[in-house]
Amino acid sequence: MRLLRLLLCTGLLAWQGAQALVFTDGPWQGLLDAGRSDEMERQAQARLREQPQDLQASAAFALSQMTLADRKRVDAAARLMQDCVDQHPDEALCHYALASVMTMQARNGGAMKIISLAGPIRKHLQRALELKPDFIEARSSLHQYYLLVPAFAGGGVGKARELEEQVRASQPEFAKLMRARVAGSEKNWALAEKELLSVRIAADPSLLNEWRLVWGVLGKEWLDQRQYAKAIAGFERMLKEQPRQALAAYGLARIYFAQEQYDEAIRQYERAKEMDGAEDFPLDHRLGIALQAKGDKAQARAAFERYLQNRRASPSNAEDCRRRLKEMGPV
Repeated sequence: MRLLRLLLCTGLLAWQGAQALVFTDGPWQGLLDAGRSDEMERQAQARLREQPQDLQASAAFALSQMTLADRKRVDAAARLMQDCVDQHPDEALCHYALASVMTMQARNGGAMKIISLAGPIRKHLQRALELKPDFIEARSSLHQYYLLVPAFAGGGVGKARELEEQVRASQPEFAKLMRARVAGSEKNWALAEKELLSVRIAADPSLLNEWRLVWGVLGKEWLDQRQYAKAIAGFERMLKEQPRQALAAYGLARIYFAQEQYDEAIRQYERAKEMDGAEDFPLDHRLGIALQAKGDKAQARAAFERYLQNRRASPSNAEDCRRRLKEMGPV
């Protein structure tokens, strides 16, 4: 159950900020690449008012709802994508988007919800890949599912390796990233790093998102091991390759905070807020913690209060903000 929860909390969210092609028309791919969920929601709603049957706009709207704190809206997005699957059973995008939204439903629910949705999530990812074998996002999500879920529950490293072998000749750089994920799942971080360093992103720019996310996992591991120099070097490499993406600045901020370099952590959090994909991270929550640690209660309070107004705030982070505000007392 722990592994399944890990999957549902993190693994299938890799669509955010995707560089690989998910959409084929409209502004949706550009908005997805930039991690601009709120703007994608707004434009998708406008398109659907004019063209209610627009499949791409429906999927864009559903994906924009995934990280909302309002569970009813996530449930409505799942119903929308179920209708998409029912009406267009041979559209890979419908299956992928439904699996992605189901992931959030499972994350928001209890143990029984997780158990009931694990199978359907896998089934829809498998179907998306059957319909569109070069669908990088679907293959990546299914690969993570297999790595995080035990074999008796439909996962297993053997199935993950098979997915990688299927694209080793046709998508060699993607295969390296998949092997790095396998190495990471087996705690072979040296091999994971070796595989990542061998990836030639210039040969396949569609893998920028996948490359960034796998490096992020490795950087987090180095942070947890207190290998701060290596972690900083990894995130700096990411920042050099993708200077507009917030993940690198967010990762650097976490490292500097761990070393009690609060001013630099604050600078990096503020920097991340202006970058693509900023909506994916609890920046005001983390910024408030850094400001509080520095002793700047007024600015910390302002940051926590901003986070509580964030419609994408996670319940656990919001609860932490309320707890910290209470501890700081009245203004």
